[in-house]
Amino acid sequence: MRSLPQSRRMREIAQESALFGRRSFQDHATYTARSLVGMVLDYFSHTEYHPSPHQVERDRSVFFGLIRCREWMVIPAGIIIQFCYGSVYAWSIFNAPINSLLEPNSDKGGAEITFYIALGVLGFTGALFGPWIESSHPRKSGTIGILVFYSGHLTTALALFVRMISLLYFGYGFVAGFGLGIGYVSTIEAVSKWWPKARGAAAGCAVMGFGGGALAFSYINKLLVQHTSLPSTFFILGSVNFVVMMFCLQFIAPPPPGHNLDGIQMVTDKDRVRLRGEESRMEEVSKATNIHSLAASLPAVKMPLAEALKSRDFWLLYIAFMSNIMFCLVVLSNLPSMINRLFGRESEFPRDPPIPAYIAVSIEGGFNMFGRVMVGLVSDNIGRKATLLILLLAQIIILICVPITVNNGSFWWFLVLIWLATICYGGGFGMIPAFLSDMFGINNMSSCHGIILTGWSIASICGGLAFTSSINAHIKHGGKPYDTHIYFVNFMWMLALAILGFFCCLFVRSSIRDRLFPALPGQLIRMRVFGRVFRVLWTYDAGHSDSGECASSGAEKSNMCCLRFGKSCRHLHFEYLDKEQEQAAWEEYLMLRAVQSRLMQN
Repeated sequence: MRSLPQSRRMREIAQESALFGRRSFQDHATYTARSLVGMVLDYFSHTEYHPSPHQVERDRSVFFGLIRCREWMVIPAGIIIQFCYGSVYAWSIFNAPINSLLEPNSDKGGAEITFYIALGVLGFTGALFGPWIESSHPRKSGTIGILVFYSGHLTTALALFVRMISLLYFGYGFVAGFGLGIGYVSTIEAVSKWWPKARGAAAGCAVMGFGGGALAFSYINKLLVQHTSLPSTFFILGSVNFVVMMFCLQFIAPPPPGHNLDGIQMVTDKDRVRLRGEESRMEEVSKATNIHSLAASLPAVKMPLAEALKSRDFWLLYIAFMSNIMFCLVVLSNLPSMINRLFGRESEFPRDPPIPAYIAVSIEGGFNMFGRVMVGLVSDNIGRKATLLILLLAQIIILICVPITVNNGSFWWFLVLIWLATICYGGGFGMIPAFLSDMFGINNMSSCHGIILTGWSIASICGGLAFTSSINAHIKHGGKPYDTHIYFVNFMWMLALAILGFFCCLFVRSSIRDRLFPALPGQLIRMRVFGRVFRVLWTYDAGHSDSGECASSGAEKSNMCCLRFGKSCRHLHFEYLDKEQEQAAWEEYLMLRAVQSRLMQN
């Protein structure tokens, strides 16, 4: 029998061994977690495409080296590729035939869910593979996207042949949605990089093809369903799209090195001219030490992707983008039923609407296409932020007016408002790639675009389900399909979201100047409203008068409102800078940054 001290010692050894084992496991788990985090950070830190000299020479020609590459070629190629991808938006044509095939003896059908799955996978695929798309050749990422999209069509044909709805969800929802996410982002990225001075119009032309595909494939899909079986329809549709997209992809190549600015330009051409002018007037200072010369030659700022995604500006823009597309995403899939229930055969006074619902939907598709190009072109001229503010303000006004037209039974005014809102919807998609490129650099565009498209997925799923669920619940509890108040409730939460998006957009610092503009002590808010800087700040002035008037210079008083709190020396300033004041402060910052850069070099 062991003695008591020996037994105690053995227990202590066993406890130390167990503690060492737990610590070893915890250390190993911590090391593994840190390694995974490091891999993710490393993946999202490399978003630049670095071709070899041989690849650069090969990219001077397209279509198997037979045709000299020109920048205009990517526009029609991108439009046609996006046109084929846009067939996903015509999925509603398949809902009734697929439900009849898979559930012939039931009123219930699950084909509608396939569309929501595809859109959800599209956004999250773009977010996950954005850095890889950015650092890869556009024909490589484009080919993979097309192949996966085609595989989704083949899997869907097989699912319909064996009548398995779970395989349908996997084939078209996950596989085709996966390919769609890669192909959608890579095509827009390739087109935008060729047109740095008209990026909004170029991206708008590309996504116009997506809207055109939704319009055209509504008729194409209907013809295929009428003349062949459903499995054959998806086989034919996928095969034709595959051939057309692979042909057009051969005309897409990346621009040569140096075609785009490597980073975000701090000093604009106008700033450079002004600073050079100051330099020429300072004859007593040598050009080697002139801070105006140093400021004019400041290099572009390179923003890492991680820094871009951590910035509040990106997430404010995310909310503004999602708010801009929410209303029309809901209307796109519900316009026929809304027309029928509010103005047609299911209305309180049954009648035929002035025009059939499918014609109204077709015209809506035309406005969608027009908005994508027109808004992108406008944003190239008046600025991205000002354009997005106009779109959101227009939708706020439309959402206020739509319930009035519904309540008055004004069919044509209702349609006009919906079509105007569709221009705003398409314009958001056409402008957002250029907006992201301007804010975070061309090398971060695909990654940021992919992540912001998750807002598209969330809006389509949550918005669509919220709208249809509320209508169905109202009808289930005894309500009538034509009751207008349930529609008003939905319009109100969409209006609230549009207002939220408008205010979020106000606080987006859309340019490098806004993000680096020097803040004053006590500054609370700074925003740019239609080209002018507005800021609110606290000041502490010992020399104030009894009337509470601020002790500031005359130049400042002209653009400033002051409020004094009690007997303290604390003042709240509301300041609206004019162009000259803003330019002077910005040039002072540039010169300070130039001096710091020179000191660091020495």
